[in-house]
Amino acid sequence: MSLKEVVLSAARSAGLAAAARKATGSQLRILGYHGLWLTPGYQFGNCVFMCPEVFEARMARLKGSGQPVLPLAEAVDRLANGSLPEAAVVITIDDGWVSTFTHMLPVLEKYRLPATLYATTWYAGRALPVVNVAVDYLRAAAGRLDIDGEAKVREIEALPVGERLDALRCFGAELGVDEAWLELRQFNIMSVDELAEAQRRGLDVQLHTHRHIDVEAHVDALPRELDENRAFLRAAVGDARLEHFCYPSGTNHPRARALLAANGVRSGTLVTEGLNAPGSDPLALRRFLDGRSISDARFDAYLSGILHYMAHMPRVRPLVSGRRSSAGRERHRG
Repeated sequence: MSLKEVVLSAARSAGLAAAARKATGSQLRILGYHGLWLTPGYQFGNCVFMCPEVFEARMARLKGSGQPVLPLAEAVDRLANGSLPEAAVVITIDDGWVSTFTHMLPVLEKYRLPATLYATTWYAGRALPVVNVAVDYLRAAAGRLDIDGEAKVREIEALPVGERLDALRCFGAELGVDEAWLELRQFNIMSVDELAEAQRRGLDVQLHTHRHIDVEAHVDALPRELDENRAFLRAAVGDARLEHFCYPSGTNHPRARALLAANGVRSGTLVTEGLNAPGSDPLALRRFLDGRSISDARFDAYLSGILHYMAHMPRVRPLVSGRRSSAGRERHRG
């Protein structure tokens, strides 16, 4: 057990969890997830692709905590008016990977937990794996990180859309990586029909830009991206209120808040770790990005509020401070 886990476990054993939960009871907890790793063999990603067993164990743990889990829209309203139940939690899922539909949604249904999916949509209209993420996987699985991944992505994305899948398959074959990832749709985004079915089954589908843009680098494109994202989702899920947003990869810009507000967006979530106190900026909500490397002790410490207090203690902060995962910065370029 690492020193970090010893510190967190000791704090819980000392009875600090209940005290921290009460002291931070008015602050909203937001959990952040992406997809699940279904492909046999090499395990790729950390916060982007979690093992299905770990995700189910997390949801069971959350359910067993007794903490209220609220729909995002309700939580945002109640955070603003100060009426949140004690230590309330929201579950969010980014991107819309196929595994969200095939594996995460059944777990959420099993435990009767509401969740919000921030869906990026350019790939949802195409039966094509997300090229840059697939290229990174193929390089890593083959142990060929010496290959210039950015150059390979540019080469494939320069092709007509209809030729990109064959180019990915050829690249995988050259590296000797089998196509289990392709057969399982590991790097595919949910289709229009899957988005519609997920919404029908209670998954709250919301905004994540059409092309998963880097908001910091391309803030001027944000209004158009929101319009295209919203139009695509309306065609897929009907007249649902699309007014909640997640910054792709957590990238941000000083002008983004005004642009979001002008486009009817009521809340925006980051990948910056922390709790959200009453009066927090609803367009800059903090989350806890869960992943394969996150221990049960750290997960529990976030939910209880222990992590919040320890992150503000100078001698303890280096042991418990959260870092934004590089995996959370993947681009989905269309």
